[in-house]
Amino acid sequence: MNLDDSAEPLAARKPIGLALQGGGSWGAYTWGVLDAILASRSLRIAHLSGTSAGAINAAIVASAMAKGSAAQARKSLRSFWLGIARPAVADLGREVWGPLERAWRDSLATWLISSGSVSPYHANPLNINPLRDAIAEHVDFDAIRSKDAPALYVTVTNVKTGLPRVIANDAMTIDVLLASACLPTLFQAVEIDGEPYWDGGYCGNPTLWPMIHTGTARDIVVVQLVPDEVEETPREASAIRQRIGEIVFNSSLVAEMQSIAAMRAMAARGEGPACMRELRMHRIGPPPRDLIEPGSAMERSRGALLRLHDEGRSAGRQFIQRHGADIGVRETLDIAGTYVDARKPKVRLAANDAVGDAMDDNMAEASSEPHAEAAS
Repeated sequence: MNLDDSAEPLAARKPIGLALQGGGSWGAYTWGVLDAILASRSLRIAHLSGTSAGAINAAIVASAMAKGSAAQARKSLRSFWLGIARPAVADLGREVWGPLERAWRDSLATWLISSGSVSPYHANPLNINPLRDAIAEHVDFDAIRSKDAPALYVTVTNVKTGLPRVIANDAMTIDVLLASACLPTLFQAVEIDGEPYWDGGYCGNPTLWPMIHTGTARDIVVVQLVPDEVEETPREASAIRQRIGEIVFNSSLVAEMQSIAAMRAMAARGEGPACMRELRMHRIGPPPRDLIEPGSAMERSRGALLRLHDEGRSAGRQFIQRHGADIGVRETLDIAGTYVDARKPKVRLAANDAVGDAMDDNMAEASSEPHAEAAS
């Protein structure tokens, strides 16, 4: 496998922002996507936003890119993901998390619901987190905080307020990454600045607004892990729990995409921020359903991680081949068709009817905008 940096100068490549969703072991799919993008001769990563596994992937990349090496980023990603698949790490995980994994491994409910019978404060009183050493081995936080690193935004959820907090390069630490990946049914809350934090996926999975506001790159590629739709109503308990998880962990992304659609409709009439007209959204993912069956977000076997990586790398290469020429030119993600339900309620207002009508019009326009080709 050739991991040499491309000979093409970075300045000649098209800048993109990457928004990386979390999803436990499904983050190996993102590893594959990043593998393809980092090997590309046409694209340059200008900034990143990530949550949970997406935050760890983003930090590994930002750390290596600060030193000017896409090749090192690819090597570090591979080392991290294959490292957490080592039997020694898996055995430690079973010892620490055994009661919880047996109760929840059949469902993405691991990310959502605790049975109340086992608390990480009781099952894991020493608060052992195998990710700490793995992250420390692959992320140089001094490099991330340097001026040479691409902008990095990581989302965490404040346990007390329920609000998202987005943390950037200057305040990036190992505890920030651990907090962004802190599943409350498995780990004790992580303290940052004296406040407890849980997994960022509850409030921003991933967060888009910092990349939109800075305008460092007008093309943002979302690497989505959590599926949008199911073909049939789930009936089995594990399938129901998984679908609940998918809806909850996609909800913040759906909300941000709907806001983009509404603001874009306003901007088209000269009433909203002009930057929304210049923004171009793209998407890679989600992975095929057969790779993300119930319980697979906790699967750390080497074979499963490599299958996800290979699928992600294939999807990344396909995106570059199909849409590389569109970067800097046009949007390839159909925001309205993917994230906005076209069926709108008739809103009755006793006062401020004009305001209500305008809001209705914005969402209606967002739903009826010409659709971009959906990226795969």
